[in-house]
Amino acid sequence: MVVTPLAKMKASSTFRFIFMATVCAAFVNLPAADEKRAQPFVSYEEPVASYLKRIQKGKQQHAFHPAVDVAAWQKSARAALVKLIGLGQMRDELAGFEVKVSQGKHNTVDGVFTRRLCTIETEPGIRVPFYYLVPTGKQRPMALFIAPHGHDKIGLHSYAGAFRNKKHREEILAREGHIAAQAARRGFVAIAPATRGLANEVLVPDPKGRHGNRPCRAQLVHCLLSGRTPTAERVWDMQRILDWAVKQPEVDPKKIIMIGDSGGGVLTAYTAAIDTRVTVAIPSCSFTSVTTAEGYVFHCDCCLVPGLRNWGDWKELAGLIAPRRLLLVHGENDSLHHRPTVDALGRQVKTIFGYSGSAAHTELKWGTGGHRFYPEYMWPFIAQAFEPGPR
Repeated sequence: MVVTPLAKMKASSTFRFIFMATVCAAFVNLPAADEKRAQPFVSYEEPVASYLKRIQKGKQQHAFHPAVDVAAWQKSARAALVKLIGLGQMRDELAGFEVKVSQGKHNTVDGVFTRRLCTIETEPGIRVPFYYLVPTGKQRPMALFIAPHGHDKIGLHSYAGAFRNKKHREEILAREGHIAAQAARRGFVAIAPATRGLANEVLVPDPKGRHGNRPCRAQLVHCLLSGRTPTAERVWDMQRILDWAVKQPEVDPKKIIMIGDSGGGVLTAYTAAIDTRVTVAIPSCSFTSVTTAEGYVFHCDCCLVPGLRNWGDWKELAGLIAPRRLLLVHGENDSLHHRPTVDALGRQVKTIFGYSGSAAHTELKWGTGGHRFYPEYMWPFIAQAFEPGPR
């Protein structure tokens, strides 16, 4: 085999440096953060500051490195992640369980799509409700759009556009939060599932308020005692829903979009990292490093994965999604996240995708509002992902 000068250049550290600098510089769609944004998100006094820096570094056993074979790294890192979150244990414990789905009556919405409330029993006694929306008069099969919600106890109803009253309707429409209904109107089969531990229908009670009167934290405590995490339970539920959905005649199993805001975005990231059936992943107002440089932990307690920093960080979650499509979306005025931290992570994600040969398959976008969906970025990204021709 003849080795060309270009091939030699591509193998060199010089090429890698140029490539990384180029894709990183082109990634963020807005100017560099101003002086105010560049300030630390929080500050800790000594000795706490040094303590956090020391213990949160972790072993980084599956941290991505340019020298690795991407496919081999993904296989090893994904298997380790499945074990770390407790999903492997759930697979073993529930190996003989037969998942059951019951479908309610459907109603037609504006003559555009049908919507029915279904239930899936994902493990003994755990029945997770989900809305199933199917466009009318569209050519089959259609792409599937699954959207788990975050910390909204009626989140599945919000996403599906199944509003409880006028106030609920006005609040959700104002922030374009009826994302599954939007998808159905655009010709996608859409699923709006309840997120375990966050939706009214699948809460874990906190008797006596021992865990701060927070059901999601109660779920975390019970899971940790059992060798699980809420993340594992939620990913398990999403995978069981996908198992059912891809068998439906109206669904194209090769076109699966997963999207969620806040805690739903966290679930989207983990599910897409673990389950390669997800074609396009769009975690909204959620995809960030585990901590700031100072050690501040961004996500809710219920998203905690013990030992995650011994595994890696969120850039590695993104690396497990490559070369599939990944859109990271945040709001400029979202006080829960830190733009410099997100921008830095975005550049790392772009670099990892570049090493998988798919730098064009990921983007970071900033909306002008707060903690919410930004459909103006999501729909074009999805459309581009499914355009005919080279990917």
